Amino acid sequence: MKLRAITAALALACSGGVHAATTLTGHATADNAFRAYLSTSDAVLGTLIGSGDNWGLTYGFSTTLSANVDYYLHIVAKDAGRPEAFIGDFVLSSTDYSFSNGAQTLSTDLTHWKATDGLWGSWSAPTGTPVDRGVNGVGPWGPRINIASTTHWIWSASYGTGTTYFSTKIVSNVPEPETYAMMLAGLGLLGAAARRKRTAA
Repeated sequence: MKLRAITAALALACSGGVHAATTLTGHATADNAFRAYLSTSDAVLGTLIGSGDNWGLTYGFSTTLSANVDYYLHIVAKDAGRPEAFIGDFVLSSTDYSFSNGAQTLSTDLTHWKATDGLWGSWSAPTGTPVDRGVNGVGPWGPRINIASTTHWIWSASYGTGTTYFSTKIVSNVPEPETYAMMLAGLGLLGAAARRKRTAA
């Protein structure tokens, strides 16, 4: 009986009936401007999902994630005159996805983001560790609304061209349909073996 219940639950999950769409929401800003992209490859910039060009404002954006696909959140931040920094808080609406920290929320920090200098308009997967510019509220920027006071302003380790690329991964926590099918097949074999054992006894 328990095996039948597990099989039914897996079949329902495989059909997609237990998974709602996941929304990625962000609140961010940069000194002086940024563009946010969503991509399925760290080597491809991706689709534009948000932007802002005034460090004194916080810009909100959101997009829906397709099921069973890993993503990369890419940020291109451009400075027009030092100092330079990027800051943001990001949220996933369901546990079907998680950020690189294993949670459904992620802030700009030195651990879960990669950062690389580059030319405006070009793209290569960021590889460096960002540097800390201080927490939200620090001068010269002051507090940014809709961003936690513990969130850090970050930038690439060297100033370079004044443009920094940032990247962080968003991982699907839902097994592929093929994985469900394999699990169902395995459970079916276990059930058949258990029935044969009972018949032999």
